[in-house]
Amino acid sequence: MAQSKILVDTNAYLRLANTIRPLLFAPFGEHEYCLYILPELNEELNNHKMHNVFYWITEDEYVENRKHFPAIGRKQKKAIAQTFDFVWDHVQTDLPGPSKVDALYIAYAIELGIPVVTDDQDMTALARVFDAQVMPTLELLKIMLECGHTDMKTIKSLCEYWRQFGDRPANLEADFKRLFPDQ
Repeated sequence: MAQSKILVDTNAYLRLANTIRPLLFAPFGEHEYCLYILPELNEELNNHKMHNVFYWITEDEYVENRKHFPAIGRKQKKAIAQTFDFVWDHVQTDLPGPSKVDALYIAYAIELGIPVVTDDQDMTALARVFDAQVMPTLELLKIMLECGHTDMKTIKSLCEYWRQFGDRPANLEADFKRLFPDQ
């Protein structure tokens, strides 16, 4: 069976990678879900301010895990570039907020027909404009739970950590109640 690729943006990566290991390029479940980042995420993580808060991102285990990207052909690469230009033009004229990397993730999602995991509300709004698939981090965790790739104890611990750390995903409480109503 072919992989069911899912892109993970920067905020979702930072919220999950230190707990669910390895996070990327590790197929799980019957549908062979496999999480990927774009190379631009590594560029964002080179910011030294990030190293102060997320000290672990420079450790070999994580650096090595972030070397896997979705395979794309020449035609797809060209289509992604064209779509990015269109999406980025829209951001600059109609929807300020998303970054160039956010627009690039949306372009990949559109052209590859795969979802992006993000809690960024500006990015989610941009995805809606272009009918790109997005899901919040908790929805990804629900998929992982259903596939036996994580457990409810880990999910609850992550949510509590996000609350304490002050890095709550947008709609954390509402999404938790919707996705895990019995908890």
